[in-house]
Amino acid sequence: MPGTVPVNGNYSMGDLANYLTTKEQLDFTQLTALTIDFVSGQQRNLATFIPQPNQLGPLAICAKGASSPGTKIFTTTAYVNNAQTGIDVYRLALGS
Repeated sequence: MPGTVPVNGNYSMGDLANYLTTKEQLDFTQLTALTIDFVSGQQRNLATFIPQPNQLGPLAICAKGASSPGTKIFTTTAYVNNAQTGIDVYRLALGS
């Protein structure tokens, strides 16, 4: 569903990427932002999605500045394993 949804802050980078990719594919959406939810007082993130009728490649998340295949779509700070972490979010090729 398009909009902003809370995302648990205890995911590893790989699990977070898998969760967000699955959400995109099931809801026909595209991730546009991932931020820390400072308002809730919990260690969680907020993911923002827009409608996307076309299938997209999976997401990959790595430490900020680390290299990854694919196209970097944004850099942010998010909770990973319950710790604030600088991350880069990449879009991999469809079929990866």
